[in-house]
Amino acid sequence: MKPHILTYCCLCFAILICLAMLATAATTAPDYEKILQIHISYQNSKYNLISQIVTYGRPPNLAILSGPIEGNITDEKGAQLAAFYLTDPGFAEGDIVTNASTGSVIPITEHQSSGTLTLNLPVFADMQTFSLFDTRTGTLLVSSDVSSAFTVFCLGYPKDPDCLAKGTVLSQTIPQPDSRLVILSVLAAAIIAAGGIFYLTRREKMPRSLPVTKQTVLVVDDSPDIIDVVSSALIKNGYLCITAPGGKECLDILSMQKPDVILLDVMMEPLDGWSTLRQIKKNPATKSIPVLMLTANHLTAHDAREYHICIEDYIQKPFHEEALFTAIEQILSRKKSIRASLAMAEKAGVDREKFCQLASLSTRVLVDKKIISILQKPDDEFFMAGTVERETREVISEMIRNTRVKEIQMEELKVEINRAFTRKGFVPPSW
Repeated sequence: MKPHILTYCCLCFAILICLAMLATAATTAPDYEKILQIHISYQNSKYNLISQIVTYGRPPNLAILSGPIEGNITDEKGAQLAAFYLTDPGFAEGDIVTNASTGSVIPITEHQSSGTLTLNLPVFADMQTFSLFDTRTGTLLVSSDVSSAFTVFCLGYPKDPDCLAKGTVLSQTIPQPDSRLVILSVLAAAIIAAGGIFYLTRREKMPRSLPVTKQTVLVVDDSPDIIDVVSSALIKNGYLCITAPGGKECLDILSMQKPDVILLDVMMEPLDGWSTLRQIKKNPATKSIPVLMLTANHLTAHDAREYHICIEDYIQKPFHEEALFTAIEQILSRKKSIRASLAMAEKAGVDREKFCQLASLSTRVLVDKKIISILQKPDDEFFMAGTVERETREVISEMIRNTRVKEIQMEELKVEINRAFTRKGFVPPSW
């Protein structure tokens, strides 16, 4: 049995078990207080969401907590529903006895580079996003959509008052016999089976598409081997992956779905990567999606001059998996950090246009410096003709001059924006 068939069968079986459990689950509970339980892992100051679930329980008093880590729960409009502060989970403070006879103690601080953090938070029916920030640096540590956790809870407890008020389930006045869930399970099984047949028969003809519930990456390459290797690595590392075998298919997918980042091959036919990139950036609906170029060829001076402002990164094949994921994580982390800092900037009274200009300059400087370093180490074949060498040097000099101008503009904007943050008592963002 092929791996993708086995994976699909396992998924179907898991779905059926979950539906059966829902059909037999209790639909009422004596105590309606609920908690949002979030499990987070941390390692060397990097935080990753493990799981989140809404369950019955008494939420703690968040007001008594303190520390440099700020937590927020917001609704779908970004309005704050709850805020709290935590100590850094990697540090533990305490005392140690230095003299058993006198009982004298000294304070100590222990550092733990990795571990897990469990948060029990109050539940709000209109909650949308949970996030943690490091107030010392303004860095976004972790962020997630928590609305789905409440929706899953309401499937198990449809008569909960908060679920009824939210409208997640039918009104309590309408009879809801448990047999409906059993019927739903049968219908779901039929739908899954039909979908499986369609999926297996069309898999080689149509690009794969998954629902956007996690960070989604669109991989565009005309090599089936590259598609399989990259998509398998992405899925293994917790991403959702959509694939397209060419530029036209990429544009077709983007007309229906917007991924978080695009991995775009350069050498494709009939529509190559640069032409596809031009179409992506020309469309207002897709121009903000970050694009990472993948190619076996060296970056030419012409392509660098023409397209450097349109890309977020450039990686040459063959590449190490670690380098690819580092580039993707940097792109997505930069997007999250800018989005979180923008919300704080608006609270601090910073002009939105100036903030976005600084964010754009910061991104461009990082990308341009990498492109300059690539051009400064070209393949030997590019130096066989003196004209090509001169063009490369001209582009490098031009990009260095433009980068210095951008850095001066950045510093001027940073001073102005940081002052606004400081006046409000906020920690300025790190660029």
